[in-house]
Amino acid sequence: MESLFLKVLNMSITASYVILTLLFIRLLLKRVPKKYSYLLWSVVLFRLICPVSFSSVFSIFQTKPFDMTTAQRGGGAALHYVPADIGYMSTPKVTVGIPTMNSIISESLPAAAPYASVNPLQIWILLGTILWCTGITVLLVYNTITYIRLKRRMATAVRLESNVYESDKIRSPFVLGFIRPQIYIPFGLGEQERAYILHHERYHLKRKDHLIKPLSFCVLTVHWFNPFVWLAYLLMTKDMEMSCDEKVLSEADEDIIYEYSTSLLSFAANRRFLAARPLTFGEIGIRERVKNVLRFREPKKWVILLAVILCFATVAVCAANPMQNKEGKRSAELNGNYAFEKQIYMNPLSSFIAFDGYREYYTITENSLILIDEAGNQQRIPVTYTQNEVDERAFGNDFMVENMGVPDISAYKERYQYTLTDASGAAVYRIYQLDDEIWLARLHMDNVNTQKSRYIWSIYKIKRVDGEIPIKTSVYGTQDGVKDFLSLQGDFKSGYNTDTCYNITPVTIKENSDYRIFKYDTSCASFLLYEGNIYPLGEWFGGFGVTSMALADMEGDGVPELYFTYSWGSGLHRSHAAYFNPAAKQIVTFAYTHPNGDMMITYNNDGRLSLYAGLLSRMKNFVNFDIESTDFISDIVYRNHEILLDQ
Repeated sequence: MESLFLKVLNMSITASYVILTLLFIRLLLKRVPKKYSYLLWSVVLFRLICPVSFSSVFSIFQTKPFDMTTAQRGGGAALHYVPADIGYMSTPKVTVGIPTMNSIISESLPAAAPYASVNPLQIWILLGTILWCTGITVLLVYNTITYIRLKRRMATAVRLESNVYESDKIRSPFVLGFIRPQIYIPFGLGEQERAYILHHERYHLKRKDHLIKPLSFCVLTVHWFNPFVWLAYLLMTKDMEMSCDEKVLSEADEDIIYEYSTSLLSFAANRRFLAARPLTFGEIGIRERVKNVLRFREPKKWVILLAVILCFATVAVCAANPMQNKEGKRSAELNGNYAFEKQIYMNPLSSFIAFDGYREYYTITENSLILIDEAGNQQRIPVTYTQNEVDERAFGNDFMVENMGVPDISAYKERYQYTLTDASGAAVYRIYQLDDEIWLARLHMDNVNTQKSRYIWSIYKIKRVDGEIPIKTSVYGTQDGVKDFLSLQGDFKSGYNTDTCYNITPVTIKENSDYRIFKYDTSCASFLLYEGNIYPLGEWFGGFGVTSMALADMEGDGVPELYFTYSWGSGLHRSHAAYFNPAAKQIVTFAYTHPNGDMMITYNNDGRLSLYAGLLSRMKNFVNFDIESTDFISDIVYRNHEILLDQ
């Protein structure tokens, strides 16, 4: 439901710009028949119900001050001002299509909370979704009840002819119904007055206004939070009524302006119902309608021609998305997961060489670069992109020594570079798009070198990886705090004489919690030390004991839980996932059992805590090994006051 709310929000933003444009065009058409203004609102309806559109250079969004490059990162068919994954972004950013406003709005958004179960923005989105659904429900219920009451009130109406009914309980005419719409008029109308009033109402039916208006109201209900949509609905209904007034005046055999305006005033003076009803037609905007009737004149043909051209041109430019500029399209195509393929260049001063088999992974998003090394350590760098075409000569000047090992790029036909700058504004990386190849260059800042303060340090050719990047982490034991742990544990006997205890607490857990995890290198017996108490972490007979650990505050009480995986079993190896609940001071094991293999818990690139099948490697012993994710099993979620696997 949250994703649907964000889609509606994106459509509403686009429609707001279109509405503002139509307000200006409507002023230009002030002296033109209102049927042309009424026609214009169709493009607003289109923008409010259709998330995609065609692209054209003739679009209002192609003009200044609009810049839809960021909004088109997901593709040119739809405009994405608020990304669907904004709740999971470490540094959330939105665009409203106007560069001067983007930074102001984005800076006001709350940053992610790395060890919380949900980011603050996820809570905002959830609350917004609940409020949105509540508003829709209230509007629909209220107007349904109003419609039913009105139908009951008209039960005593007397049929005059065909679908026309007279009633002594109303003082103004209106149309009511969808499939078989009926016209209701008050008793006591004169013959002439009744003729042009029925003409007005029948023109509504001929034009299918009895369907258009409820449809428009349903759209308004979905976008109720947008004041521009309310304004558009009000003006649309006024144009609808005034265009019908003009139709009656233009087809009358004689001048009825005075009589018609007098009738409108009398209906307004005696009205018993609210002015704006979604399912009926009544005396909407009487003042404007009377003024419009009094100044009504048949327009000249050249005025009509200009009005038609202006209306169709306006609808076309408002319905079209801007053409996606090449820079935005190319940078959007870069987004994805990549793996190291080979080393293109390394600074001569470096002693490191990335040989074949070197493993490093990269995730490129529209606002960050994520690097994952062989040990599974992740480095997320918030960045912005600046694109330029690669000049061969300038490329050579970006190296410390211009003629030493500089790659030759002359054979590539299409050459583009993207400079990635961090939050401080410093250029840290550069991505080169050379035909079908992607190079990642790391830039080096040298404060000693007076000739070149910044130059390329290394270039790796990287290749796109389908699916998610394998996540790898290491477990290693130290003797930090072991002596104190053993003194608390007392006379523990694992059954092995040579069993040695180690502290295997990862650095991130050690720095962000009071949890300390200890494990024996032979029996694999694993324990948690927390607030002076010791808790066994699962079984260990015949298995590997604890294989991975992570922190997350799923319950949102400010104290993160410790999540871990462990394996055990002689003959039938099986793995489990569990967590320690610090509030209840107990271990909770998930129901899922993974047979004949191990598992690992880790953070995805979007910050979620997930469970994967795990493959152990480089095992020196049971307290020193690597574990790498293979097949995805499940996300870990907090739902209905319960932490569970989202299987």
